[in-house]
Amino acid sequence: MSEKRLTRRDFIKSMAVTSAMGVLAACKTAPSTTEAPPAEGETVVQPPDEEGRLLRYWSGWGGEGYSTFWDQVQALDAFKQILGKNTFEVKLSVGEEAILTSVAGGDPPDTGANINYLGFMARDILLPIDALVAAGTSKKEDFIEANWNLGIYKGKQYGIPSQECFLQFGLNYNSKLAEEVGLDPTKPPETWDETLDWHMKLTKKDDAGNVTRVGLNPYGAMAGGLWDTSGFFPAVSWGWNWFDDATRKFDFNNEKMVDAFKTFKKFIDYVGVDNMTALYSGEGMDDWGGAYNAQAECMIIEGYWHPGETMFAMPDVAKVNMASWSPVPASRKGAKVQGAGGHLWTIFKDSKDPQTMYKIGELLNTKEPCDILWKSQGWLPAVKSYLDQVDASVYPGLDFYFKSYKEATYSYTPPRCEIYTFIYNEYVSIKDKVNRNEMTAEQAAEELQKRAEDEYKNQGFA
Repeated sequence: MSEKRLTRRDFIKSMAVTSAMGVLAACKTAPSTTEAPPAEGETVVQPPDEEGRLLRYWSGWGGEGYSTFWDQVQALDAFKQILGKNTFEVKLSVGEEAILTSVAGGDPPDTGANINYLGFMARDILLPIDALVAAGTSKKEDFIEANWNLGIYKGKQYGIPSQECFLQFGLNYNSKLAEEVGLDPTKPPETWDETLDWHMKLTKKDDAGNVTRVGLNPYGAMAGGLWDTSGFFPAVSWGWNWFDDATRKFDFNNEKMVDAFKTFKKFIDYVGVDNMTALYSGEGMDDWGGAYNAQAECMIIEGYWHPGETMFAMPDVAKVNMASWSPVPASRKGAKVQGAGGHLWTIFKDSKDPQTMYKIGELLNTKEPCDILWKSQGWLPAVKSYLDQVDASVYPGLDFYFKSYKEATYSYTPPRCEIYTFIYNEYVSIKDKVNRNEMTAEQAAEELQKRAEDEYKNQGFA
């Protein structure tokens, strides 16, 4: 991953640190000792401070590019007008444990992004913003509906789409490397069997048998886990709902999950599990774009951000980047799967000035800040009017995502399950056992189901 992609990799590392979600349950906002508690759903507005306040923004994102973005945003006249006499502090690459510590101590930041959104909503850490939304300029109809709905939990709104949104899934591939092994880049694979064939032809080994290049890591990037604002890729590809919002029931122990474990294992077996691990152990050779940029990985399942970020990190590789529909099982051949997702602007319950923080969040969805992110990071908002004027030809492969925005036959929406972080970590552990022949695919599906059900009950959600 490039410097501009500290985003998801660092966020996932921070998730692993706090996999015991019971820690969050203890992190309630400290009540005031001098004021009566607010009514249910009421936004607490602090009286004006003539001297101004320190307002803090903490984010799991990092990197020089994102830091520069905030420097440019704070230089905007519109931002200065909203901020008034207050001071705005930006703190990037913040791990989740640091946020939880601040919350437990009664001194959280005012707002945060690239955080455990749904887990924080469920544990009463974030401020319901329904009243702020009603009084503001951001309206549901102006956004991609699926992105807007990610900010809602149990009928209350806790966030609005912000900064990095849009679409989450696509098979990106290096057309030059495909041509070199006799593949036609204008006819990308559609099914997992076809993708496995590409994988086998593209994978290379040296004379000593060491793998120097892989076709596809089936557990890399967006294919590799579960996220509350993006989803679970096997469910997207095989087409089922692993958690029912209405009944609060899990569905991992099924034939589709078993088939996903078996299918992905074929890719790992061809390379060798230790060889696959070794390939990604080198400096900068992560599975969120680093290995792809180094042309040690020929295909990657990624979101719309991949074409732009590849251009900034490795222009020569970006020029031969192409994108198409994510693979599906043979039984679903012809299905065009996609899913909207992304990030939110949220406000913590102890924010010193929720109104100002919310106005800053709204500002980020206007043209000037969106232009800065688009031109420097390749990131897009969920604002429909902005998407309508984007030139998708700027970043090779991005045109697919705009095509898929209109042509998808299956649109995936992440379920609202409170224990995403726990399930993510368990899934990673279990799939490793499958790949090392320590557990069958059937046993893995059954075990993932059991662990999810037990944890959901233990945390009091069942």
